[in-house]
Amino acid sequence: MVSATGCTDGSGRIDVTAPTPAPGAATEACGALHDALPSKVMDAGPRETSRKSPLTAAWGDPAIVLRCGVGLPASMRVIDPAEAGKVPNNSVNVNGVYWAFETYSGGTRFTTLYRRANVEVSVPKKFAEPAAPLTDLADAVERAVPATLDLSDDA
Repeated sequence: MVSATGCTDGSGRIDVTAPTPAPGAATEACGALHDALPSKVMDAGPRETSRKSPLTAAWGDPAIVLRCGVGLPASMRVIDPAEAGKVPNNSVNVNGVYWAFETYSGGTRFTTLYRRANVEVSVPKKFAEPAAPLTDLADAVERAVPATLDLSDDA
């Protein structure tokens, strides 16, 4: 399912479906993340989304789209209990934040791992290095969305 099409709604706004996070800690973390987001991602300014929501944000054209409070990516829904808490193969660590990734027709979708709220970032194909925008977003995620598992090498 593609939740952020990157298409405009005729007014120049990006068509983004806001997720419905579980109430409580996830909603609080998403609110804190919204307040901590950078004004630019990959030197691109913010874009207005079709529905204003503290759960969504977008930058640039074509748009890099963030959604907070999403479900787990398909690759993480069924996991061998012996593998729980480990970093999956299709993941990347950017500034201390682990992201699972999967490609889709429009680019690459990244979803945070082991955080109080799942944060999804869809990066269009135009980026030669799809994880590059995560560099601008990881610090805000690290500050605003508490980890639920320590995956550092020191643990």
